[in-house]
Amino acid sequence: MVKNLKFLAAACVAALAAAQAAAADNFPSKPITIVLPYATGGSADMLARFAAQGLQSELGQPAIVEAKPGAGGVLGTEYVARAEPDGYTLVLTASGTMAVNPYVYKLRYKPLEDFKQITVLVDLPFVVVTNNEFPGKNLKEFIDYGRQHPNGITFGNAGLGTQQHLTQLMFARAAGIQVNIVPYKGSSPAMNDLLGGHINAVLDNTGVQTPFIKAGKVRPLFVTNPERVAALPDVPTASEAGLPGFSAVAWFGLAAPKGTPDAVVEKIQQAVAREFAKPEMKRRLLDLAMIPRVSTPAEATARVKDDLQAFGKIAKEVDLKPM
Repeated sequence: MVKNLKFLAAACVAALAAAQAAAADNFPSKPITIVLPYATGGSADMLARFAAQGLQSELGQPAIVEAKPGAGGVLGTEYVARAEPDGYTLVLTASGTMAVNPYVYKLRYKPLEDFKQITVLVDLPFVVVTNNEFPGKNLKEFIDYGRQHPNGITFGNAGLGTQQHLTQLMFARAAGIQVNIVPYKGSSPAMNDLLGGHINAVLDNTGVQTPFIKAGKVRPLFVTNPERVAALPDVPTASEAGLPGFSAVAWFGLAAPKGTPDAVVEKIQQAVAREFAKPEMKRRLLDLAMIPRVSTPAEATARVKDDLQAFGKIAKEVDLKPM
């Protein structure tokens, strides 16, 4: 009896493996959709379209981007968690939706349990900028001013509970200063107030800030990447500017619903890897202040785990409660 059960189990495993292999051989046989869980027009939208372009070019089927914004990326991400696990519905993931949102929102999805991470696509460092009238002209002077004027620096971000917000908290702790953090509903209103002189500084991703920096409208203090960013070669890292060891980097990636066959996930990952390795694509990403960082599914999963731990620690320290 036991032998029969073992034989039956082995046969089921073999049948499942064969079915998955067949599915991968035939994949894709229809258009692929990448769900964008954010509003169109930003760096995430552009990146999703680059990934779709790569899938279409490499796999020979149309690939489209469908925007489902709302709740900091929660709505679109949740939609894909419930989608058919066949590789035809993917989601543009981010460190925010995968590792920050679990501490901000009461989610109906679990980043690790409900998805198969396919790949990290790019790293997207942050940069701290001030308006040109702020007296601190570099990171050291910024920190000195913060120590001399506790809560005297008004420090904007793209929203309460965003990765930018948590990174500001991490930075303030590392620098030993108290700042007056001002959350906005997006980057645009934060930048309007910064340029209007209503706040002193903003922490945001380099993709958003690079045009303002190059136009001389804001003063960059440092990037949060461990190395300098190609699009901003004159902006120092935190370590170079006087805060050794501090780094915090956002990232974007791709994921599929749990249950998607491993062979299909691998086929998608390899297609994206080939597209993002092309010199022209690398140049386009670097010009947008994105750092190409295509990974294996295992590496992407490890990235989510590490970030969940890091942001969980800061969320606990500041007693951040999910909404």
